[in-house]
Amino acid sequence: MEEYLYHYTSIETLLLILKNKTLAFNSLQNVDDLEECDSKDIQQIGKICYVSCWTDDASESIPMWNMYTPNMQGVRIKLKKFPFEKYKFKCGEYHFKEDTETYIDYEKLYKEDKTTIAGEPQLIKVTYTNDEELIYPKIKTIKEEIQKLNDGKIQRTASTNYSLKNLGRYKRKNWEFQNEVRYIINMSLWSMKELENCKSYDDQLKLIERIEDNKYKAPYNLFFLNLTNEALNHLEILLGPKITEVQEEIIKLIVEKYCPSAKVSKSSLKIK
Repeated sequence: MEEYLYHYTSIETLLLILKNKTLAFNSLQNVDDLEECDSKDIQQIGKICYVSCWTDDASESIPMWNMYTPNMQGVRIKLKKFPFEKYKFKCGEYHFKEDTETYIDYEKLYKEDKTTIAGEPQLIKVTYTNDEELIYPKIKTIKEEIQKLNDGKIQRTASTNYSLKNLGRYKRKNWEFQNEVRYIINMSLWSMKELENCKSYDDQLKLIERIEDNKYKAPYNLFFLNLTNEALNHLEILLGPKITEVQEEIIKLIVEKYCPSAKVSKSSLKIK
């Protein structure tokens, strides 16, 4: 995977990225490929999988300009991989078992009281396939255990496990033109505070049952990670092939105000 990644977007989104110094992650519930949200066994499970979609292909893509910038009048931004701010937490804070450095602001996450996040954002290269088992991965596994008691009786117990590891990683070959690389953050449908307030195993089960309950909405419409000043200092912006003179001036004003070190250049494509 290349050191730099590329993202096609609108002028309005460019403004928000530079003004707020953040990058948005969208639920699979809201991406353009509707198949991504469902698994083999749980409908709409993708609502708790959040992605930020990029490509590592440095050459200009006409389909990408056409799909993700209005009338090819948007921009393509270039950033280093993992351009996110890091946060440090001590052992014991927010249940960390050791001193931890992370891209997730757990203090903010705890105060918002919407979800929990286990692990760091992952950067993966999308695999394109027509294998239905991969496109619709199995999320739920039931493990049955048989135990012989002291009185000779047999006791059967069952435990249910959920794995989100294959969500957001596979798309049909029809999408292969995207050459997509994406950041993935998996979330839960319960908050850290809710988990802390569980008094028993049954209380925990009630939270876990939300996974298969469609009435529970995604924790966020959009989830944001903060960008470092160092990453923004090396930002490059490529203007869409149909950018007008007025739009070009607007982009220059945005850059001058919010990210004056960014490099702005014009598309090499000549499209009527």
